[in-house]
Amino acid sequence: MNLNGRRIHIVGSADPESDPVKLQYAHSLLSKLTFALAKEGATFVIPIASEPLLKDRTDGPSIIFDWTIVETIHRALNEEGVSPTGSNGRLIATLVTSKTDGQIPSTRREIYDDLRDREAIYMDFLPPGWTAGALRRQRLAQLGDILIGVSGGQGVEQLAIEYSTKGKPVIPLDLAMGASQRDGSGGAARLFDRALATPADFFGVVEGGSPAELLERTRTRNGETDADKVVQSIMNLLHKLLPPRVFYVRLLNDDLPEYPSVESFFRNTVDPFVKQLGYEPLQMGVGQNTFAWMNQAIFDSLHHSSVALVDLTGVRPNCFMELGYALGNRQKVIVTARNDTRLPFDAFAFETFLWNESEEDTNRFERLRTHWERNINMPTLVRPNEAI
Repeated sequence: MNLNGRRIHIVGSADPESDPVKLQYAHSLLSKLTFALAKEGATFVIPIASEPLLKDRTDGPSIIFDWTIVETIHRALNEEGVSPTGSNGRLIATLVTSKTDGQIPSTRREIYDDLRDREAIYMDFLPPGWTAGALRRQRLAQLGDILIGVSGGQGVEQLAIEYSTKGKPVIPLDLAMGASQRDGSGGAARLFDRALATPADFFGVVEGGSPAELLERTRTRNGETDADKVVQSIMNLLHKLLPPRVFYVRLLNDDLPEYPSVESFFRNTVDPFVKQLGYEPLQMGVGQNTFAWMNQAIFDSLHHSSVALVDLTGVRPNCFMELGYALGNRQKVIVTARNDTRLPFDAFAFETFLWNESEEDTNRFERLRTHWERNINMPTLVRPNEAI
C-alpha cells in the first residue's frame, strides 16, 4: 500500500500503575513509527484532549499516546518539510467540542496553536451533548483508513470492530500494559493473538505475502525488541496491505445514450485520479467476481470500500439506491454528474462535481481534485442520537 495520504489512527492506553519502563518504550516506539509514517506522506486521526499521567507522577510518561503522536508530527513538519495538507485532507483530523480547548495541557499549548495556525488540523465539531465514547469512536473510524492498536481496553476493542466491519485494516500490537480505564478483555494484545490465528478478519495483503508472518514479525516481546526493528516490521506490513478501494456507482448500460461520455469520464479522469491518490478502483463487471449473485457483490463491495464515488448521469434508480446505502452506512461519498443532468428529489442539496464532456482532461482532473479535497472528510449526513 502506498501510505501517502492514508489516514492512520494509532490508539491505545496503559494502566495508571503500569510499568514506567515499558510505558516509556511504547512512547518511543510510537514516536518513531509516527515519524516514519509522516515522512511517507501519511496523515493521522488523533482525538486531542487531556494528557493523564501515571498514578502519583507529575513528570510523565502519559498513560495515553495522543500527545506523543502530535508532538512527533509537529517535529516532522519542522524537520522533514512534511506538508500540513494534501488531497485527502489536513495532516491531523480530530473531533472537538466546546470543552476541548480547556483540556489541552499548558505544556502542549504552543504545539497545538502552531499546528492550528499552519492549518494542519481538521476539526470536526461535535454537537452539544454528543459525548458518548461509542459514538465518537464511530466517527473516528469513518475518518481513518488504518487502525493500529497498542494495549488499551474497551475503546481499542470497539474501534477494532468499527474499522473491521468497514473493511479497513486493523493492526494490533502485542505490547500489554493494561488499560487507562481498567476495562475491556485484553485490548490490542489479545487482538494480536486473534489476528495471528485469523489474520483475514483483521487485514488483507497483496498476493505472495503471508499476513500472519508479517504480523508476527512486529512482536515487541513486551518491550524487549529494539524499537527501530519493530517500526521497520510495522512499516513493511503496512506496505504489503491491500490498497483501499473507491467503489464506482455509475451508469453501466451501454445501450443508453449517456454511456459513452460516462465511460470516457471514468476512464480518462476518475481512474487516473483515484490511482494517483493510492486507491484501487472497483467497478462491477470489471475484474474477477467471487459472488454467486450480482446484488450481493454490489452491496458487499460497496459496504467494504473506503470511498463511494457516485455518478448520477442518466439518473438511474440503482445509482440512487447505492448512494443512499453509502450515506446510511456513514461512508465517505463523492457525488458527480454530467453538467446537463437534472438531479431529482433532494440530490441537488449535495455538493456535486459537475463535469463537461468537452472539457480538457487536465482541467477536469484538477477541478475534481479541488472538489475531493473539500468534501472527502465531510461529516456524516445523519448523526446518531446519543444513547440515554
